[in-house]
Amino acid sequence: MRCDDVREVLSARLDGEAPPPGLDLAAADAHVATCPGCSGFAQAATRHHRAMRIRPAEPVPDLTEAILARTAPLHPQPIREWARYGLFVVAATQLLLAIPAMLGGDGAAGIHATRELAGTDVAVAVGFLWAAWQPRRAAGLLPLALALAGMMLATAVLDVADGDARAVAESVHVLDLAGVGLLWALARPPRQPDEHAPTRALAA
Repeated sequence: MRCDDVREVLSARLDGEAPPPGLDLAAADAHVATCPGCSGFAQAATRHHRAMRIRPAEPVPDLTEAILARTAPLHPQPIREWARYGLFVVAATQLLLAIPAMLGGDGAAGIHATRELAGTDVAVAVGFLWAAWQPRRAAGLLPLALALAGMMLATAVLDVADGDARAVAESVHVLDLAGVGLLWALARPPRQPDEHAPTRALAA
């Protein structure tokens, strides 16, 4: 192979292209191994190609602090601790009332209905305890707890109005409403007073 042909093959390989028709890459490599001129061309072309493709990154300003200040507070939002303790008290009270009720009832149908209702109260109480222990889960539990408390209150009102239950007996559902209120307070933590301070400082 002529040196011009070999160098054309080497240039094509550096550019990621196929050798020109009629020229063989293996033959070009064999020629380079025996030709000082083509060997020097290959080394110089490789250095130049690498210098063109790989170069130091251009300096850029460090915007880390500014980006963090604009995207999120540096400290987690505070939690209403009183809501956590209140929710724990409500859940514990529900458990104390529901567990004995699971053993009560009048007749076979009464036992079945009582145990189902008590089981629902136990499930809600466990959810309240979980939210009190993991406040970040409160928002996810809120819709379900609100729906259950609303249904309990609606059925209690209908039963009292129809004379099927006494208002005093249905007053236990106040715990459900109290738990929902505490859960809502826990799901909406108070804002930090200086929440927008980093944004104002950045804008200035």
